[in-house]
Amino acid sequence: MSKTFLTSSVLAAGLFALSAGHAFAQTTPNATPIPDDAIEVTPETLPTDEVEFVFNEAPDDHVLGADDAPITMITYASVTCGHCGKWFQEEWPVVKRELIETGKMRFVLRPLPTPPAMLCVTGFLMAECAPEEDYFSSIEYQMNNQETIFEAAQNGTVQEEYSKVAAQVGLNNDEEINACLSKPENMELLQLNQKRADAAEVKGVPAFYVGGQAYKGKQDASSLVSLIGSMYESGQSNLPESALKEDASHDHEGHDHDHDG
Repeated sequence: MSKTFLTSSVLAAGLFALSAGHAFAQTTPNATPIPDDAIEVTPETLPTDEVEFVFNEAPDDHVLGADDAPITMITYASVTCGHCGKWFQEEWPVVKRELIETGKMRFVLRPLPTPPAMLCVTGFLMAECAPEEDYFSSIEYQMNNQETIFEAAQNGTVQEEYSKVAAQVGLNNDEEINACLSKPENMELLQLNQKRADAAEVKGVPAFYVGGQAYKGKQDASSLVSLIGSMYESGQSNLPESALKEDASHDHEGHDHDHDG
């Protein structure tokens, strides 16, 4: 792969960083938080128009699940967030099998980049170029191979790893990859989801919203399957009070902090 691919990645990451209202850094075991002083907020960086579909599914969202599923979960996540990677590796297969494939829940994924920006934005933009039915496969691949991608970035072979991501979504040469990374509509979608996250007051990733409410309970699959299953059986659309409060007892030990930004 040529240097033009790397150049496109750098430009894409730079454009996102300039347009985003926040820069992200992973510093706590609870989630990947957004530091208040990460970037200077000026009138130019603030949204000037009302943001739509903050708490409900948007036409441009990537979604898994039955159209008639009674419960919708909106999840903000990043392919370079260690906590997100761990969740997708350990909890996502069960959530997908028990809640999405059974028709109980509709799952919306909104990409929200975290450092290192070049890797994250590149990964998300490549996933956007996948056929819609393959979008989640690309995200899963990147989440499951985070460590390999990070190591490749450190030893100078990261382009080889993103060649695999590119091939998976049907990008077979430098020209196709650069065209993908340069699509303005894909960058605009990342920027729009940043605005939605700001409007929803997302403080870190992964972040979960169920029925338009911020879920603050345990994020493990067992807890989510129990909660959503109970809501499904009782016909509830709103989260119970217990799920709206920060769960202080949740054990986060074992979260990977090797790539804190």
